[in-house]
Amino acid sequence: MTKNKMLKPVMAATLSLGALLVSGHAAASEALTDCSLRDVPFSSSLPAYDVVMRPKARAIVDKHYPGVLAAMPAWILSESMPSFSTLITLDQMLARAGIEDDDTAAAMRKELSALPVTREDKIARCARFDADPVQFDLGEEPVQVLIYQKINGYDHGDSVTTATENLTKLAREMGYGVSVSAKGSAFTPDNLAEFDVVIWNNVSGDTLTLSQRQAFEDYMNNGGGFLGIHASGGDSVYFWDWYRDVLVGAQFIGHPLGDNWFQDASLDVTHHDTGVAEGIPSRWVLNDEWYSFSDSVSGKGYDIVMSIDESTYTPGKELEMGEDHPLVWTHCVGKGRAMYSAIGHRKEVYNAPHNITLLKNGMKWASGQGNDTCK
Repeated sequence: MTKNKMLKPVMAATLSLGALLVSGHAAASEALTDCSLRDVPFSSSLPAYDVVMRPKARAIVDKHYPGVLAAMPAWILSESMPSFSTLITLDQMLARAGIEDDDTAAAMRKELSALPVTREDKIARCARFDADPVQFDLGEEPVQVLIYQKINGYDHGDSVTTATENLTKLAREMGYGVSVSAKGSAFTPDNLAEFDVVIWNNVSGDTLTLSQRQAFEDYMNNGGGFLGIHASGGDSVYFWDWYRDVLVGAQFIGHPLGDNWFQDASLDVTHHDTGVAEGIPSRWVLNDEWYSFSDSVSGKGYDIVMSIDESTYTPGKELEMGEDHPLVWTHCVGKGRAMYSAIGHRKEVYNAPHNITLLKNGMKWASGQGNDTCK
């Protein structure tokens, strides 16, 4: 029996205790999913989707800004999932339309805050989350990988599919078992205890309920593994502080657009101790969409595996981070291992040899099979 297999029964018992702590809240919801913003008053700080898709709330916005919502592109205000309007607040959406934060905005916010949150509103807010049970039929492989790819925000389409195919192939070549799910309800204490690492494959938007979040936090703190890819750290606003501040560790602020959307850039390997960069040249070039963040995670003491050289591409003035611009990093979350890579918008990068090596090494490290310094 491997070390991880020995830990799994202990982890399952610990995670089950966390489930008991949140079960009372779920029962009180009267069959409503315990989504995080279910009971929050209407405001312009909510996801735009949760405001403009409710008739009375939308009427308030239309009253103060006639025609603005109607002029929004369909892909932003899609009523069905995924919808970009789950990724931005109403304030951010109006700012995109050139609306100034003035007395009109203040009056709109006042009216929104006075609007009662009905049971129908709560059901609508929680409809994009999953409650139906998910079970996995695992094989006998000593290391088990869960690829999670629920998308409520921006769908990377073929890139998600290509990533899943190649990650599955890599894992099987390494002798690992692989399961794939696009259901947040897969995140239960019992399910998570079966997996050595959970790969978030371009997950976008808020996808887990409060109890599912708690199960994942407990899983990580008790020795689980996380490998986040690209969009899994690319939301412009998060409504789960632990995920942004502790697990990923950085707030995405944007990427170049227009003619500079996809650019060649030089990536520099800056850390070797974890083995994640093993077999990758100290400098290599890749064409992709390049993320910037509000702050560098180097200030948190994370191990920066790879940084991007801003002199080799054009980030744009507002997205410049200077010489300290990490793209791939690792760190410990409790006893768990967390790795994030901002690489991965274009499907072609999942066939790029050095990125394949990075993902393979990252899967090994995050699953506890590499140089595990998080025990």
